This record gives sequence, structure tokens and C-alpha cells, in this order.
Amino acid sequence: MSERDLVLVGGGHTHALLLRRLAMKPLPGVRVTLVSDLSVAPYSGMLPGLVAGHYSADDIHIDLNRLCRWAGIRFIQARCIGLDANNKRIQLDGQPDLAFDTLSIDTGATPDLSVPGARDFAVGVKPVSQFHAKWQTLINQAEHGGHWGVVGGGSAGVELVLAMAHRLGSDSPVKLHLVYNGERILPGAPARVVRAAQAALDAYGIERHPTFRVARVLADGLVANNGQTLSLDQTLWCTSAAAPDWPKTSGLDLADNGFIAVNRYLQSTSHPDIFAAGDVAEMTFDPRPKAGVYAVRQAPFLYANLKRAVTGQPLQPMRLQRRFLSLLSLGGQHAVGHRGGFVVSGAWVWRWKDHIDRAFMARFQNLGAPKSMAGDDSAMDSPHCAGCGSKLAPAILAGTLDQLPRHQRSGFSPALGHAEDAASWQPTPGRLQVQSIDGFRAFSDDLYRFGRVGVLHALSDLYAMGAEPMAAQVWATLNYQHPRLQKRDYDRLMHGVADALYAENAVLAGGHSTEGPECQLALVAQGEAEPTQLWRKTGAQPGDVLVLTKPLGTGVILAADMQAAAPARAMAAAWTSMLESNQQAAAALRALRPNAVTDITGFGLLGHLLEMLDDSLTARLESRAIPALVGSLALLDAGWESTLVPQLEPYFSQCEISADVPAALRRLLLDPQTSGGLLIALPAGQWPTLAAALPRAVVIGQLHRRDAGQAAVEVR
Repeated sequence: MSERDLVLVGGGHTHALLLRRLAMKPLPGVRVTLVSDLSVAPYSGMLPGLVAGHYSADDIHIDLNRLCRWAGIRFIQARCIGLDANNKRIQLDGQPDLAFDTLSIDTGATPDLSVPGARDFAVGVKPVSQFHAKWQTLINQAEHGGHWGVVGGGSAGVELVLAMAHRLGSDSPVKLHLVYNGERILPGAPARVVRAAQAALDAYGIERHPTFRVARVLADGLVANNGQTLSLDQTLWCTSAAAPDWPKTSGLDLADNGFIAVNRYLQSTSHPDIFAAGDVAEMTFDPRPKAGVYAVRQAPFLYANLKRAVTGQPLQPMRLQRRFLSLLSLGGQHAVGHRGGFVVSGAWVWRWKDHIDRAFMARFQNLGAPKSMAGDDSAMDSPHCAGCGSKLAPAILAGTLDQLPRHQRSGFSPALGHAEDAASWQPTPGRLQVQSIDGFRAFSDDLYRFGRVGVLHALSDLYAMGAEPMAAQVWATLNYQHPRLQKRDYDRLMHGVADALYAENAVLAGGHSTEGPECQLALVAQGEAEPTQLWRKTGAQPGDVLVLTKPLGTGVILAADMQAAAPARAMAAAWTSMLESNQQAAAALRALRPNAVTDITGFGLLGHLLEMLDDSLTARLESRAIPALVGSLALLDAGWESTLVPQLEPYFSQCEISADVPAALRRLLLDPQTSGGLLIALPAGQWPTLAAALPRAVVIGQLHRRDAGQAAVEVR
């Protein structure tokens, strides 16, 4: 049973390697959580190759969600905006705080945009994910020509401008410039390395501007501290990194440059339960440049000291060599390398670098079978009770419920607010009361977002009937954990539930909480509807168009994710879809007269469509009009699917599917949806009005009278 929380903030190189070590050698009694604002982390050593066109974005990015799934480690995608080091709480953007017992920070550095105008007019190379998107835009603009400048004469700036030159090509109308403070590029590098880099710059026609100390960045160029100017259409910023802002208010000791001060154990010099590594850390005992090679070599020391810290053993001092192999790409598939005074160059050096980089990335891309997750009751020291003995302790509930945002509605007396045995509800005279229940096992360790999705999924049943949600009651089951960890999980889960209900103008009326082998969430949703505007599943008419308000594919994406096989972009698309409420779609429909409405959930598009049809109707679907979430069709083609799908296959007996329909689209018809969209049978003349209100809704087919022997659903 886990008794302590180790939280890793940031997905830098050190933490990525640490996750692999934790997967192979877990820390007994410790639950590990990674917090990162991005679900993918770039490997900086391959960035020049990405810019040059040698690599794809997937080649150089570590999929953190997949890595955590494989390692059996919780993943929370959220941006850290602050740290209360004394009270051991991490502040997350748009989410409740996250508590920890031991913390490790590897968030990297930020571009130093302190020069006036740099923040407004320069493109920072970090974070790499944002730079890559900007670089794609610049490539599309290159045909218009102009002058582009890279500021920074270190290895990062030199590699970047050479990679840009290679990608743009010799016939590009863009003129490239390299701007730097000193007399020469690559300060500290051997003379042979400098000469090789200068020769490459000259060969590509890149103009060098030495001793140009930028004092101001303008929309159309640079101004030096001596008044010299340089006209540029684009300025790319590749100077030394700066510390992020949030550590300044964290309570941690900081070095003079603003980075987190750590000792020879990678431990904060002020807070022994907090560690830091990579660019965000400053080794005050032995300062080093902000280089990826040091971040990679810190990983085994960080693992050893985290293990020693949580077990109360003396820490192990870190020993990092000062001389290391440095390889510099020269634009094309050529590179120069040196270790001390030993220097080599040529195409074979680039192939050597490429082999090293790809081998590093293979550690995170060829993962194999995922490790088991925590929460197995068989691992308990003693059995946990069932029945009412499985309820969460009062101390776990205390404080959380009082902090949750809650709507107040006339006619409601929630049990939540007054500790009554049940909530009371005075229905609005003349309106119908509508009630539904829905829930599922947790598909994510990010309990805040999972709680929000659970609410939207349950309220969808009400929206599908034209009802207005009024209140909900919650049943929450949490994993067997130490009570302190259960308290933290309960806080995050219930804040997700409460925030979602608050956004939907619904009252949190009460509920029940218990513990078990796995986390689960269910809600009883209550609503009201005008009797004349209550929508049904049945009632569709010949000539109606079939409208779908959300794309399909959450089922296969979540199924693949359970086996650490879902790409980051697919998971991002699934989360975006699941966190979209059907409230707007229902509001748009109330101004119209739909003949039938349902929501797409566990039985997939096909199962819920068949529920709408009587014996007089047939539905003709245009398969290629059916929207699919990014990555879902590729996963279906690869053989992934929800475990429920085989039990839904009998639906195909009521269908006639054209041989031209791709196999993946055929399987998509059965894909179970979590927090899916609405399926609407609407008179064709009303579709333009709905389309204007719901731009992402699509017509996927039309209803017709069914002839004798005709299939209920035809797909072409």
C-alpha cells in the first residue's frame, strides 16, 4: 500500500530517465506522480535535425503519457504556476493544489527575454513545442524572402541557423544572419571546431555580426548598445536561458541567477524534501552550463537520492565529469565533435550523432508491456472491510466538502450543506422531473479532469432529453491507499466534480464515498424539462437528417492508452472532446424542433442509432462524413479496440455496409464513447439554423422509409 507521495514536476530529460528507472525498480510504499503542462517532451539534442528536416516531430518527442502508463506512474497534465515549499503544495493552473511528501523539479529554463522588445518581437527557441509550430509558419512565409536573424553565438544558436539554412535551401530568397556578443562564435570551443562551424556558415551564405550586443528588439530589426542597427523581418532568440518566475515566491533558496539552489545531492539547500535537476537547478557547489548532457547524467544520482530520502538513508553525493563528448550539427548531415582537444568532423560524425540520439529516444519509444498499477487489495497488509466498513473516514471528507464551489437553488436543501440524511427537492410546478444515473471505472489518474468528465457524461443524458440539469449526487470509490493519500485524491476528484457541476449551473446535492481496488465515479443526475419540449429517442421522421455534434473515437483511444499505446495527439483530442459539455448543443436545439435526440455513449454510434429507429425507418449513413478524433482510425487499423466492442458486433446484423467502407470506419461505428456527443434526427430545413449555432456539428446521413427486407442501417 502506498503511504507517501513522490511528485515530479516537469518532463525534462532527467525526469524522463528517472521514470524509466522507477518503472524497473519502484520505490516501495511510494506513489509517484508526474505533473507536466505538455504531454510530450522534446529531446533538445535532436532539435536542429527537426528544423533541418532530418527528423519528424514524433522522432524527437518523448510521449510522457505513454511513458507514465508503461511505468505504472500517475500523470497529471497541468501547468505549475507556483509552489508553497513550506506547506508542501504545488499550485496548478486551473486545478486544485497538489500535495506532496517528496518533490523533484525538472521544468527546464525559459528564454531570457529581458532585453527590451524581445518578448514582443522575438521568437524564443524554448519551449521547443511552441517554436516548432512557429517554424512551420516561417517555412510557409519563406517564399516571400526577407532577412531573418538568430541571436546567440553559442552552440544552440549556431546549430539552429545552420539547420534553418539547410531546410530553406540554397535557392531560398531568405537571407540569414547570426548575431552574437563576442568576437567569435562558440566561446570555449577548440579552434578547429570554431573554424569548421565558420566554414559551414560561410558555405550557406549566413552573414555573421560579431560584437553586436543587442540593446533593443524592434518589429523590424535590432538595435545594439552602441547604436548600430540591423534590419530583420524575423528575429529568433537563442541566448542563455533564464529561470522561470514561480520559484521566486516558492520559499526555496535560489541562486543569484534565480534558479533553484541545490547541493551535491541535487537537494534544495533550504528544503530537504525537495530536489531539482536539469536546467531549472543551479549546482551552487559546482556551477555548470545549462546543457542537456548534464541533465542526462544527473538521472542515476537523482534516483538514488530520492530512494535514500524516502527510506531515511544518507544521501549519495553527485559526481559529474567535466570533460564530455560534444557533437555539433552543421546543417546538413555533417557534424563536428570534440572532447577536450580531440576534434573530428565529417558526415560519419553526423551518423555517429544520429545513432546516439536515436538510441536515446528508443528508450522511450520501444517500451513493451506496461507495468502494473498500484491499488491491488492483495498487496495490503491486512484485508479491508466491505459493506459500510469500506466508507472513507470522516477525516478524509473533512474540509473538502466545505471548500467546493456550490450553486444554491430555490427548492433544494442539499444533504451536502447541512449533513442531513438525504437532500430534499421541491419540483418547479408545471415542469417534468427527469433523473438518470451514469458512471464508470477511472480511465485516468488525473482525478480532477476525470471528475469533470464524469459529470459531463452523466449530465449528457439530461441534455439529450431537453432537460435542464438541476442537481447531482455522487458515488465515489477511491483506491486503497494510506488515508493521507486518499485525502489528497478525494480533494482533487471532488473539486473536478464540483467545478463541472458549477459550470453547468447544477447543485451538488450530496453523495457517498468508499474505498476499493480501483477508483470509480458515478452520478445520479436530476433535471427538469418543459412537458412540451421533452425530447425522446424515438419519433424520427423520413427525410430527417442525422446530425452528430462530436467526433467519435474516445473508446479506442482510451483502450490503447490503457496499454501505453495511445499517441499524445490522440489523447489530447480525446480529452478535448470528453471535456466539452453538451450544454451548448442542447441550448441550440431548444430553438428548433428535433424529432428525436439521444447521446452517443457505451453502445457506440450504431447501437444508439438503432435505438432511434422503428420498423418504418432506415438510416443511410455517409461513412466518410462521420467525424473521427485524431489518431483514432490509425489505432483501429492497428487492431486496438475497446473490450466492449465484440459484444456490440451483433448490431452489424441489422446493417448493410458497402464493401468500399474502410475497415477502420466500420469498427468506428461500434466504438463506445465516454462523454460523447448528441445524435439528432432533425427536419432537413432546420439544419442550416443548427449549423450556424454549432459549427462543428455535421450531417452524417438521412432517414428514409424502410422497404420490406431493407436493412435498418445502410452505410456507404
